[in-house]
Amino acid sequence: MKYLSLTNFNDHDCHMMLTVFLPIAIRAIKPLYTRMVITRMCYFFNQIGQKEIREDEFGDLKDSIAETMGQMEQCFPPSFFDIMPHLMMHMVDQIRWLGPMYLHEMWSYGRLMSILNRYVHNRAHPEGSMIEIYCTEEVIEAYHDYLREEDRRSLGLPVTHHKGRLAGKGSKGRKAIINKEFTKVEEAHSCVLQYLTITESLIKKHMALLRAEYLGQLEQWIVREQKCLFGTWLREQDLLEGQPEQEIIRKLALGPSSQVTSWQAYDINGYTFYTKAKDQKSMCQNSGVRIENVSAFGEVHTQFGFIEEIWELEYGSDIHITMFRCRWVKHPSGVEVNKFELTRVNVDSVGYKDHTWVPANCVARVLYYADPKNPKRHVAISGKQRILGVDGVEDLEEHNDYCKMQLFTDL
Repeated sequence: MKYLSLTNFNDHDCHMMLTVFLPIAIRAIKPLYTRMVITRMCYFFNQIGQKEIREDEFGDLKDSIAETMGQMEQCFPPSFFDIMPHLMMHMVDQIRWLGPMYLHEMWSYGRLMSILNRYVHNRAHPEGSMIEIYCTEEVIEAYHDYLREEDRRSLGLPVTHHKGRLAGKGSKGRKAIINKEFTKVEEAHSCVLQYLTITESLIKKHMALLRAEYLGQLEQWIVREQKCLFGTWLREQDLLEGQPEQEIIRKLALGPSSQVTSWQAYDINGYTFYTKAKDQKSMCQNSGVRIENVSAFGEVHTQFGFIEEIWELEYGSDIHITMFRCRWVKHPSGVEVNKFELTRVNVDSVGYKDHTWVPANCVARVLYYADPKNPKRHVAISGKQRILGVDGVEDLEEHNDYCKMQLFTDL
């Protein structure tokens, strides 16, 4: 940064800088108007970079970038406006003619050119070198699907880190723990029963009984009481024998073993999760999580937090359920969407202390970046999920049980 310039970035690096990191990095600059104009430009690139764009949004996007260009002319000198800034005026029309931006962005071609350039070993015949190695790789990829995984490793072929781990698998820091008081295991078990699909009908039945027994009580009190008493009530039910689903509910009702398996790192759904303690020793941030929560009144909101413990509960030899104990940010006082439509959280504002356990397959990874304007606040950014083509996954939206999170939240 000696000459106030950034170098050695490829096209995708610049794309991520423009759509994600630039609006966060400039939050501390003094001219508020200039910050607003740059953030509007980043918002525009973030919107046109989405995979789904409705045709009725084209008019608003075109008006927005035209207004942003006029505001930029008030902030920057005329020498700044060469042909490159002017191209922003035509991007909406380009999307209308060619489709979403990801179908005709240039960094995929740039990567291919970089790969082909590395194939050249004879500069007298560069095309021949490219064709020879390219054909060799095509043959290897054709046989790739017919090889066993151990054969692929022996040949040096890359195997994705998440292969066979989408359903969940511990990776680091395995330890056996016996909870003698059984209180934390009981808390985790209570949350397991609340999140499982096969217990939904029983939960509704139990809620109806509590409402009939405690007439006049607040709905929040009923929900809290149901969570505390559901495990005991479930054990007293007469479940039908011989049906697979009833047998699973019977095993769940008996409760987990007092000995649990603890992990410091866990892979599931294409994410790698760390505990907060493990995260502090790592260069990457993997302990941030979010989950879609439904209140007693049916309102849906997003909870943000950090993973403190990873436990694998054992309900016999064939049922293992992994739970995360998280420190959640208090909602809504700890979560806000500012006037620039960035989601900021106060990680020191702790809430939901009586509901800290969540199933591992219900959360998504989140990155927290300190707000340069207010270090006590952190901007929440969705984590990257790389599982397309892994274990037959073809569509992330169909695979995931949670909504996609955008950097900019429309108010």
